[in-house]
Amino acid sequence: MASKQSIGERLHLLRLDLGWSAAECAYRLTLNSNDLIIPEAWSAWERAANNDPEMKTFLPYARRVGQMFGIDEEWLLHGSTDIRPSADVIELTPKPGGSHDQEE
Repeated sequence: MASKQSIGERLHLLRLDLGWSAAECAYRLTLNSNDLIIPEAWSAWERAANNDPEMKTFLPYARRVGQMFGIDEEWLLHGSTDIRPSADVIELTPKPGGSHDQEE
C-alpha cells in the first residue's frame, strides 16, 4: 500500500495536472484571497511536509485553494490520490461468430 501523500504533494500534483506554474497559482490565490502570495511561498508549500512551519502558513488558504482547483478542502487536507474508487468489472462476451470488432 502506498504511503499517504502530504498536502504539499497533493498541491504539486494538482498544479501539474492543470499545467499551471507556481507563479500562476500564487497569482490566482492572491486574487482569490486578497493577500499577496509570492511564487516562492507557493513552491515552499509544495515542498513542505504536513508538520513543517511552511504548511502552517498554508492552512488558512486551504479553502480558497480548494475553490481555485475545484476540489473539496477536506480532500486537500486529508485525502490521498492513491485511493481508488471501487467499481464492478463487466466482462465482455464475444458476439456470436466470435469477434469483438465492429461490424462493417
